[in-house]
Amino acid sequence: MAARTSTIIYAYQGILRTQQTIQQFQTVPPQANQPSPLLQYFSILLESSKLNKEESIELCRPVVMQGKKQLLEKWLKEDKLECSEQLGDLVKSVDPTLALSVYLRANIPMKVIQCFAETGQYQKIVLYAKKVNYQPDYIYHLRDIMRINPEQGTQFAQLLVQDSEPLADLTQVVDVFLEQNLVQQCTAFLLDALKNNREDQGHLQTRLLEMNLMQAPHVKVADAILSNNMFTHYDRPYIAQLCEKAGLLQRALEHYTDLYDIKRIVVHTHLLNPEWLVDYFGRLSVDDCIECLKAMLQANIHQNLQIVIQITTKYHDQFETKQFTELSKLLESYKVVSCNP
Repeated sequence: MAARTSTIIYAYQGILRTQQTIQQFQTVPPQANQPSPLLQYFSILLESSKLNKEESIELCRPVVMQGKKQLLEKWLKEDKLECSEQLGDLVKSVDPTLALSVYLRANIPMKVIQCFAETGQYQKIVLYAKKVNYQPDYIYHLRDIMRINPEQGTQFAQLLVQDSEPLADLTQVVDVFLEQNLVQQCTAFLLDALKNNREDQGHLQTRLLEMNLMQAPHVKVADAILSNNMFTHYDRPYIAQLCEKAGLLQRALEHYTDLYDIKRIVVHTHLLNPEWLVDYFGRLSVDDCIECLKAMLQANIHQNLQIVIQITTKYHDQFETKQFTELSKLLESYKVVSCNP
């Protein structure tokens, strides 16, 4: 029987090797203590040739059900199977890594990248996509990776933006970080991604400072970033407000330009470094300086009198005679009040 079948197959390979032939073998009842007719059919084909797409799927289906992946590995190594997306899907239930091999041979980029992600081979996603000129949904894959492993997700995000033309939109990448509340990882990512201090990335500089200023554990990070003067294109008035709310009054004063805002903060001298505050007044116009000194005395004379005297002493030569006389009289009156509560 086997020899006769073999002869027929060799004679009519182009005609008989169809899905209909497979179905006919499937309907033949097996004989006692003998392999099924379909298995005999495939065995003869494997001896002399490579199985086509339909044959490969039908041969592997029972093998997968029995969990005999060593046979799959053997046939793939010997190039006996025609790889296809359907075969890869079938093999994946047994071994995702083996399925990856099938998808690669079948040239199914979407499934290849999916397998790279599922098997933790994240760096290969970018390399493979570039090699085959395929544009995957990087944000979709980043979101999946970030949910499973934030550390590797951060590394993958860095790969996406390392070239002069990023593979993914930076704003969307930041959104993925913050969906998982990964402020620390997002900060590290942005510090590197924004290191060139580009004007067109000002909105991302703002987001970097914002995410740290709005969460108490990260306020010190924002303070350090601002102290290093790394960025110059963020929304300064908005960041000034956030600094004030976060208790970074010195940083707020460095950013505010409106006298109303400056006066509101400068009266809290007990929360500011005295030496820095004296120097800060040197940046103000004379008129603004006088107004701030008055506000400080009016807000809390006992707390602010000494620092007002220091500031007046240092900058008195910049005041006009009338301004200096007025301020001196004001100081004298406050001294009297402070001595006679």
